[in-house]
Amino acid sequence: MGEEVKALVPESLLKKNKRNEEWELAKKQELEAAKKKKVENRKLIFNRAKQYAKEYEAQVYML
Repeated sequence: MGEEVKALVPESLLKKNKRNEEWELAKKQELEAAKKKKVENRKLIFNRAKQYAKEYEAQVYML
């Protein structure tokens, strides 16, 4: 009576769980990459706006 009986898990369920873990990891990596790209894009937009403001200000004072 002291022996434990291990429950057998169907192979299809094991494969499904493994596949879901892989998909979850891929999705997480994809989101991280998109987040990094978004941050870089926002920096670029900000720097372009700043440069435009400098050029505009220089042009206005030239007149």
